[in-house]
Amino acid sequence: MGFAFYFFVAWLITVIFTVMKKRLTFVENSFVFLLILIISINFSWIISSELILVKLSTEPLDYTAFMINRSIGIPFIIVVTLNLMKSINSIGKSLLIMICSILIQVILVKLGTNFDVTNRENWNIMYDIIYFALLHLFAVYSLKFYQKLKQSEAIS
Repeated sequence: MGFAFYFFVAWLITVIFTVMKKRLTFVENSFVFLLILIISINFSWIISSELILVKLSTEPLDYTAFMINRSIGIPFIIVVTLNLMKSINSIGKSLLIMICSILIQVILVKLGTNFDVTNRENWNIMYDIIYFALLHLFAVYSLKFYQKLKQSEAIS
């Protein structure tokens, strides 16, 4: 059941990203996606394999569900969030969009626990909230840094 759910979520977020009006360029979207993908892969590897704080399922489909969420779901949700934040000029609405995105990701993690995709005995849900909040902030500031770098390169 976990595989079907995460496959559907990954498919849905990919379709949303494909059809939505993008405020970021192709290169900016690719930059954010790849950056978040690298961080997500390394973070999940550290907490599951090195620190053994989260135990992953040994069932092939459940493990694949975890990989789909980690490699497709999390980066695409953040890219969609940044595109939505870029289209709104209000800081309050941007924070609300970011908070909703964090909550969606925490719900996906919690559902992964309920579907026995992961076992989080030594891991607290607050750690996930902090991780996703920091991941969003890192994505926002990395994108701003990239845009300033691109702008300064165009000037010179």
